[in-house]
Amino acid sequence: MPVADGIGARIVAGRALAVTGPNGAGKSTLALTLAGLLPEVSGELTASRVLADGAASSPIRWRSRELLTRIGTVFQDPEHQFLAGTVRDELAVGPRALRLGSRETADRVDELLERLRLDHLAGANPFTLSGGEKRRLSVATVLVARPSILVLDEPTFGQDARTWRELVALAAELLDDGSAVVAVTHDADFVDVLADDVLELGTARAHVAARRLSASRAARNPATRLQQTAASAVSGTAGARS
Repeated sequence: MPVADGIGARIVAGRALAVTGPNGAGKSTLALTLAGLLPEVSGELTASRVLADGAASSPIRWRSRELLTRIGTVFQDPEHQFLAGTVRDELAVGPRALRLGSRETADRVDELLERLRLDHLAGANPFTLSGGEKRRLSVATVLVARPSILVLDEPTFGQDARTWRELVALAAELLDDGSAVVAVTHDADFVDVLADDVLELGTARAHVAARRLSASRAARNPATRLQQTAASAVSGTAGARS
């Protein structure tokens, strides 16, 4: 049953969109729809030509291999993403699905293991990791395919201060590299530090409100932020269900 109508949003390269609102407002469902994992209840979701890059204009029609390099999704519960018996094999799932060579697969896996402080856990079972380690691994499993858009569902929920800072810094780095970030969140600090735009659900008509960069984020690297362009985008209007 639809819980929100008239939702209009545009996801732009180099910008972060925070999706906020009360529980039950349809935030996670909207995120899965934007990620091409659920069909729209109404309206349409259209990828730009740059993002589609020869694939269909509607993300829900993309094959899994097409989705991997275009839109990556990090679920609220990290364990919902784990498929392999070791951390290293978990990170290799995406590259193998993309049919990358063994050398490139190993290089990408090793880079992320070190970058996200998981190298000493390469042989561990993902389900035995701590909460922060599981979250970092779930993000890494998506980043290894190098998607243009990263969709995060409550990325900082339950994380300690160090992991919180690492996740925010990583997202900021992706934005500086020209990726787009969509984050479903109740975390006001996360929104304040990272979000360029906010889409609040649970109102009569949900719409995106642009916001000024917080002082801490603007000071981080203003020159890079001002030079970024909307090289790729996905936009549309859709309904969401709970």
